[in-house]
Amino acid sequence: MTKQPILYEGQDKNPEMCRVLLTHEIMCSRCCDKKSCGNRNETPSDPVIIDRFFLKFFLKCNQNCLKNAGNPRDMRRFQVVVSTTVNVDGHVLAVSDNMFVHNNSKHGRRARRLDPSEAATPCIKAISPSEGWTTGGATVILIGDNFFDGLQVVFGTMLVWSELITPHAIRVQTPPRHIPGVVEVTLSYKSKQFCKGAPGRFVYTALNEPTIDYGFQRLQKVIPRHPGDPERLPKEVLLKRAADLVEALYGMPHNNQEIILKRAADLTEALYSVPRSHNQLPSLTGAAAHSGMMGVNSFSSQLAVNISEASQADQGYSRNSSSVSPRGYVPSSTPQQSNYNTITSTMNGYGAAGMTNLGVPGSPSFLNGSAANSAYAIKQKSAFAPVVRPQTSPPPTCTTTNGSNLQAMAGLIVPPM
Repeated sequence: MTKQPILYEGQDKNPEMCRVLLTHEIMCSRCCDKKSCGNRNETPSDPVIIDRFFLKFFLKCNQNCLKNAGNPRDMRRFQVVVSTTVNVDGHVLAVSDNMFVHNNSKHGRRARRLDPSEAATPCIKAISPSEGWTTGGATVILIGDNFFDGLQVVFGTMLVWSELITPHAIRVQTPPRHIPGVVEVTLSYKSKQFCKGAPGRFVYTALNEPTIDYGFQRLQKVIPRHPGDPERLPKEVLLKRAADLVEALYGMPHNNQEIILKRAADLTEALYSVPRSHNQLPSLTGAAAHSGMMGVNSFSSQLAVNISEASQADQGYSRNSSSVSPRGYVPSSTPQQSNYNTITSTMNGYGAAGMTNLGVPGSPSFLNGSAANSAYAIKQKSAFAPVVRPQTSPPPTCTTTNGSNLQAMAGLIVPPM
């Protein structure tokens, strides 16, 4: 058998009435006004001593002690205890006999709705992320204990929308703030504040702070520019291009050689795609005469030259450069590129030969060709062109008009006869 004290559950504003058992003088309006009352003698407020050892109390129950109306069906019994303390388990002065309590002519009491804020005090332990922009709108997770539905989050003095995930997590969106700084994050429920003693802290950062603005100015100078870009790129564009560049530079290493070469080519093209003037390139007239290299005559039609990097020749890739100029220039090979593949154009009935190593000296006996009268300056072009597949067929043959077939030699272009 357990003994539990019956607690007052009413909402009377008079503190004298906030008790389970009341005396007549407390309930009687005439007695409260110090007027004469006939019931005062019949139901005195002081206990009546009977036979030196018994006390008789005249009390009235101020609330329903049972949940349902009518006679109780459980076996609970009640006692009145006289004690010097509120604790019923301690030393008591007097105990009554078991009493049968019923709710005849009374209504069953309503189920009292427990205020969730009274069960356990909610608290904030962490905020993730704990900083954001002054523009607001960022999603933030509050981590703590004893969260419940309806609990509101306050950033400084601004009440924000919140979503309960679990009793230990709440999702909120940060409100905007006009100045950067630290704000306290607290909880609120029905105008009752929590976490005032140990609030969470959220740091607001402005995009125009000196250190951040200086970083954007540095990025503005080094980030690759695209055709049609405005003079000042938006900050989100700067961040995106900077992220792409850093990923290309410091991305995770891949075993696939093709991906590595493609990233290196894209990065170099972005960094060194500024065109250079012709006067920066030395003339190769004298060097070509001494090396016996065949020149290229001027043709009215342009030749499409496929250029491939030496390191990509084994991988089966070639880079396509711009076509040969009608003035007789041939795109030169930069240090990153040393091989020329095939020429597919046909001029004046003659097949164009495959150029596979422009640096190999030509033979003066081939078609009575001479290196002394065929030296030309070389025009520099950008070597970073779209990647195309090389031709795997054998080098094409030079077909003359009289039916004879001549095998083209490496590094030569057949001039018209």
